[in-house]
Amino acid sequence: MVSAFFTPIWGLMFLIGFAISMDTVTGIWKARKKKEKISSRRLSAVISKMLLYEVTVILFYLIDYFILNDIVLTFFSVPLMLTKILSLILVSIEVVSINENYKAVKGLDLWQAMKNLFARAKEIKKDTDEIRHNQDITGTPI
Repeated sequence: MVSAFFTPIWGLMFLIGFAISMDTVTGIWKARKKKEKISSRRLSAVISKMLLYEVTVILFYLIDYFILNDIVLTFFSVPLMLTKILSLILVSIEVVSINENYKAVKGLDLWQAMKNLFARAKEIKKDTDEIRHNQDITGTPI
């Protein structure tokens, strides 16, 4: 019965756990590449972080479910909005950490690479639109 009550946030909790796990994997990868010592103390911090994040999501879910959800639904059509915002913040913290680890190892900022990819896609779309409309670069019809 208790697990059925928490069913709406299982996906969020899994996502947070996955993000923490990926951060841990990239952190270990970075430590090995940089020849840093990997200690059990630092690895045990993963367990406390996981526990802290998951308990926080559960507490926010309880607050959301019993107190705020009806109020929030009068203004927005998103159920459990507070819990979802908190989960987004926690996952974004882990994603930033993953990016830092990746950048330390490979020297490539994933955010910048993604922005460059989108900019290039925008250029390709513009070029194909010009070709489709039978125009050259100056804008005159061919």
